[in-house]
Amino acid sequence: MSILLVTVFILSGAAGLIYESIWSRYLGLFVGHSAYAQVIVLVIYLGGMSVGSAIAARRSARIKEPLVAYAIVEGLVGLLGLVFHDVFLGVTSFAYSTIFPALAGGSALVIVKWVIAGLLILPQAVLLGATFPLMSAGLIRLVSRDGRSDTGRLISILYFANSIGAAVGVLIAGFYLIGTAGLPGTILTAAIINLLVGLTVFGAVRLTQEHEDPAADAAPARQTTETVPPSPELPMLWRVLLIVAAGTALSSFIYEIAWVRMLSLVLGSATHSFELMLSAFILGLSLGAFWVRTRADRFRDPMRALGVTQWAMGALAILTLSAYLMSFDWMAFLIQGLDQNPEGYELFTVAKYGIALAVMLPATFCAGITLPLITRMLLNAGSGERAVGAVYSVNTFGSIVGAGLAALVLMPLLGLKTLLVSGGVIDMALGVWLMFIAGRKSADTRRFAKALAGATVLAVFAAALNVHFDRSILTSGVFRYGRVPAPGARNIVFYKDGRTATVSVSKAEDGGYSLATNGKPDASLSPTWFEPITDTTTLAGLDGDESTQILLPLITLAHAPGAKQGAVIGNGSGMSSHLLLGSPSLEKLVTIDIEPEMINGSHTFYPMNRRVFDDPRAQYVHDDAKSYFAASNRKFDLILSEPSNPWVSGVSGLFTDEFYQRVRHYLTPDGVFGQWLHLYEIDDGLVLGVIEAVHQNFKSYTIFLTAESDVLIVASNNAELPTPDWNVFKLPMIAKDLAHFRPMTADVLENARLLSRAAIGPLAGDEQGANSDFYPTLDLLTERTRYMKVVAKGFYEMSQGRYDVADALVERRILPTAEKNSALDIARVNSLALGARLRSSEKPDANEADEFDKDFRTAAERAQTLHDMMVSAHPPADWPLFMQLVLSVETDRHAGTMGWADDPWYASVSHYLDEQHAPADAQSTLRFMHAIASYDWKHAVPEITQLVKAREDGISWMSEDVFRDGGTIAYLHTGDVKKARALFDRMAQFVARKPDDLRVRLVAAHIVAAEAAAKKAPAATR
Repeated sequence: MSILLVTVFILSGAAGLIYESIWSRYLGLFVGHSAYAQVIVLVIYLGGMSVGSAIAARRSARIKEPLVAYAIVEGLVGLLGLVFHDVFLGVTSFAYSTIFPALAGGSALVIVKWVIAGLLILPQAVLLGATFPLMSAGLIRLVSRDGRSDTGRLISILYFANSIGAAVGVLIAGFYLIGTAGLPGTILTAAIINLLVGLTVFGAVRLTQEHEDPAADAAPARQTTETVPPSPELPMLWRVLLIVAAGTALSSFIYEIAWVRMLSLVLGSATHSFELMLSAFILGLSLGAFWVRTRADRFRDPMRALGVTQWAMGALAILTLSAYLMSFDWMAFLIQGLDQNPEGYELFTVAKYGIALAVMLPATFCAGITLPLITRMLLNAGSGERAVGAVYSVNTFGSIVGAGLAALVLMPLLGLKTLLVSGGVIDMALGVWLMFIAGRKSADTRRFAKALAGATVLAVFAAALNVHFDRSILTSGVFRYGRVPAPGARNIVFYKDGRTATVSVSKAEDGGYSLATNGKPDASLSPTWFEPITDTTTLAGLDGDESTQILLPLITLAHAPGAKQGAVIGNGSGMSSHLLLGSPSLEKLVTIDIEPEMINGSHTFYPMNRRVFDDPRAQYVHDDAKSYFAASNRKFDLILSEPSNPWVSGVSGLFTDEFYQRVRHYLTPDGVFGQWLHLYEIDDGLVLGVIEAVHQNFKSYTIFLTAESDVLIVASNNAELPTPDWNVFKLPMIAKDLAHFRPMTADVLENARLLSRAAIGPLAGDEQGANSDFYPTLDLLTERTRYMKVVAKGFYEMSQGRYDVADALVERRILPTAEKNSALDIARVNSLALGARLRSSEKPDANEADEFDKDFRTAAERAQTLHDMMVSAHPPADWPLFMQLVLSVETDRHAGTMGWADDPWYASVSHYLDEQHAPADAQSTLRFMHAIASYDWKHAVPEITQLVKAREDGISWMSEDVFRDGGTIAYLHTGDVKKARALFDRMAQFVARKPDDLRVRLVAAHIVAAEAAAKKAPAATR
């Protein structure tokens, strides 16, 4: 029976941590992810646990069968878990649609929101809090002969069982269940576990009662903890030990808050990293409880043992500072040594868990010893079963105080190092106090207590003097780059441990600035911005962060040039808000950032971002974006969302279907919404999941490239996205801001378009793939893609190659330009500039080392080689090889264009082929390429059959991918869907692109859409 109870209690612990993990996600969706919101969610959960354990403490002695009560409680928790998701959806939807609009913002809305959040999880939390006292009372009555003996072992085993289940449960939920079943399925799994645990315990109790020896009823009643007379020292012990139980919980939560923030600088701020840290923390508790199980009942002086344990816990916590600093080198070794593949990521994850254990385990091991020992001391003194619940309740209350105090007050006030040391001081002070109490009857113990007091002072001074938190190392982003700089190697001009993140700004040797959160760069400005403008200033092209920081706000503004009310999600450098405030039409701009220190850090970019600080139209809001919009009850003409990368914990919620459902209601009728997303450290499927979420909620949208690996999605509730007014770049204040850079013409900006809704729509219409709050694929998978350095290749290369299938599918024409210098460093604009140089009389300069000039020299050499062969009036020795050269030159001359062909050039090549009696396949290849380049579909179709046969005969005249794309699209545009499908499938064996390539999937989706339309057409005519 005992083994069964311990086993089910392991499962109960797993379910409990699954609830805590999932409830925090659910409530974060409703109340936001600000520091205050995170702490209040924790307070609701822990507060409920504390109340539940306190109630159980008061009543367990009067419960005849505590195990039956435990089974009932587990069953109730399970039943509530079964309906939680549906209740959450119903309650929050009603709040958003009815309650919040009626309250129209203000403090009343905040209060109501938190009341609703409390009611959603408080009943289950109260019930969960009662499980440990009830299980403990039941097991003690079942096993202990007199209510005192063996209680230390029993309580320790239960602490171990519940904690080890919790440590495993949080990992199973985070790494498996959420990805497999989403949040609803994960909480359903926990509910089923509760129901099974309740039924198992109830059945076991009833079966045991049925098989009891009838003679046992006539035997003398077994003593319980309530029938044992209390010790005279009980009142003193009660006060002292409950204070210690609260104090050690307070310090433990200070450790947890400090370690999590410290380790996020080493392990990264991804959700999986936090799950590993939480599991490591709880595992330490469980191992400490397991160790003390055979010793708790045998300590000759339990008070002395508890005092030593408390002091050791504080001292070990302070000592972990040295281990923490070494962990940066450990992480660098891992990043450099492991392969960037799925197997490497798995090893990386296990190693991160090891690093978290190395830092946390020594102190948490001691923490796991304290509660079983405290509980055993009270039980042995005759306190009765109420001691179990009382200790648990007071300990949970201490956790509440520790969480709030550490996260909201001490963290920003003291910083990471001093915060952790303060927790150690609390534990060591408790240890010294306990030693003095234990030394009332022993001079040796009193001397030992004095020695510990002195050692405490020495430990604190040693930590202060010998452990240096070098800011260059702390902010190095070692988890991303695998490098640890030398101490003081970087010029850190701003550093602050904020409530939600550590914010830093570094200044490079060239004068540029970079702002980072938890070591991850979020914004930067090159020295170009700070240089004076003179007559000899060389204008630069836009690239990298600068390009994104400029184009995000201004392209969005171009779609709403008359915007009066605007909002920006994510401050970063403050440049987006600064540039938007360059519009004279804007009357109010709200910049929302969850971390106040981000705003303080961005002040180092002043005066480049001066308007966001100086302009009276600008307003800063320190809150979660979802929470702010729900509370403000305002409509905006323009909303720009540019948060941090979605692999950062909590950020992915700003890229979900549910967020877009909300945010579209905050737009005015002609308002526009802009969403930033990166193409680096992410794959096509995850990017597509965000686009699918946008697709489901906005009637029109266009995707722009703002840099080589960043995109902006501009969306509207109207059927047509407003035509952009590119003259916003010429507004006086904005033009002055951009004086260092080449002019951004309308052609350049139009050529930054990547995809339209019409082009991506057939692929983005799949509702199952959209990133969701409840199925958070972006949150779960982006840390993996970040580690593996994956790029969204399909999106990244969509406009880089010769043939852009997205443009061809919707017949978007991109004409050549005469501009030879690229104003924007993206592939299409660079390619158009290269084509302009090739078509001009410009000659390459052999001394130019610029990459763009190298490309020009290479392309010019190819063109010259082709020209020399054609004027030689001799046929080539190898016609397929010659056609490869022709198509390479064709690509160079037409690079970046779509729906346009250089007819004179094509005519000259065709003339040469005719004169030299080129094979029919070679001439067909040229005609086909000419036709698909100019969208002359009817002339492309006749060439397809011949070229397919040639390829099947083993001769490759052109890129198989370009041929399949162009031929399939030609059939689609000429209405022959069956032949489009046949060609697409027939060429699959020859193409280089894999079936999961975005471009392949996009063409396939258009075929499916055309097939569906073809099936509907006959039905409509009938």
